[in-house]
Amino acid sequence: MGSSGLELSYERRLHHRWEYRRFFDGSQSYRLSECVVFRIVNDRGHFRLGITLKARGSSVERNRVKRKIREEFRILAPALNGFDYNVVVPVTKRLTRPYPEKLGASIRSEFPRAISKDKKPTP
Repeated sequence: MGSSGLELSYERRLHHRWEYRRFFDGSQSYRLSECVVFRIVNDRGHFRLGITLKARGSSVERNRVKRKIREEFRILAPALNGFDYNVVVPVTKRLTRPYPEKLGASIRSEFPRAISKDKKPTP
């Protein structure tokens, strides 16, 4: 459980290739200092999260990065509405510490400002 009391359960995650491919057609993108977040409207009434991360580094490092992303999105859940999000970690980033902490701080501070500046209506 996250600090917001929400679990990032199965229905709050993207699972299939076709769900990720939708981001190529008309999604909004937010370039943060440590990652890029893509957003597209869904019809589910709650947000869903996908993570795109190259298979480099150790599995421990990749899982640490993914856990940090999920934790930050759980905290931000009330502001995320009915969108699907895909967080893309650039291949140029080294996944070793302190990157997961820098990534978490980037999502926590930059992402809420970016979506609040967005002029497009929320679902």
